[in-house]
Amino acid sequence: MKRLIPYLLFAAAIDSMAIVFYLNTLRMPKAAYQMPRIFIALVLLLSVLMIVEQAVLMRKPPTEANGNGPSREINPVRIAVFVLMILGYIMTIKPLGYFIATPAFLVGTLVFLRSTRLPWVVAIAVGFTGFVYLLFVLFLHMPVPLGLLD
Repeated sequence: MKRLIPYLLFAAAIDSMAIVFYLNTLRMPKAAYQMPRIFIALVLLLSVLMIVEQAVLMRKPPTEANGNGPSREINPVRIAVFVLMILGYIMTIKPLGYFIATPAFLVGTLVFLRSTRLPWVVAIAVGFTGFVYLLFVLFLHMPVPLGLLD
């Protein structure tokens, strides 16, 4: 049970943020609040599933094979750095612009998290940013913060 406490705290924090976002949607018109509420429900569902997964894994003996061994330990410093990176990204979107801040954030976080090799990281950052440009700017004609590119 002791190993489940960090996951419960994390889920509670995420659920709290989801509830705040839900309360913010109460002031929106129907066309604007539908998609955020879908994402909020998804976040709540995933947080519950995370707790269920950890509870199931706790019943099994710890091994590397089932992902319940030392590699699954929570590193609070890495979490704090990641959260600071997210906050930095949010604060730089307007001054730098979405199309500069987003690839920089994606490259920085994916390298920090050691998720994959650098060529793939760059491809993901450029591909995702290009997809957003095509979808939201060219197809849907939605404004995005341009920052330095304005």
